[in-house]
Amino acid sequence: MNNNTFYIKNRKDKDRIIKDAIFAFSGGQKLLMIKGEGDEISTAVEIAEILKNRLYPGIEIGNVSLGSRPFYERRKRGNYHKKRNDKNKKDLVSQIEITLQTKV
Repeated sequence: MNNNTFYIKNRKDKDRIIKDAIFAFSGGQKLLMIKGEGDEISTAVEIAEILKNRLYPGIEIGNVSLGSRPFYERRKRGNYHKKRNDKNKKDLVSQIEITLQTKV
């Protein structure tokens, strides 16, 4: 993990990432990237908006990229899946990368 890239794994990471971003921008960092996937996309957007609007009006959102990647999850077998013989089902999980940068 780069010093300027923050990965969101769960909602509890929100306070830690905001704190680390404050330290990064206070230390002279010009560029910061926040990454989230799946259910944590909303947390990534929320962190970016908190940093931009409340804490650092001098930063702007430089780039937002969206994507998806394969996600393999073991499915539970029940009556509904009894006829299907796949232990792993391929799904897609959405991703977001938000780049925050200081205004020039």
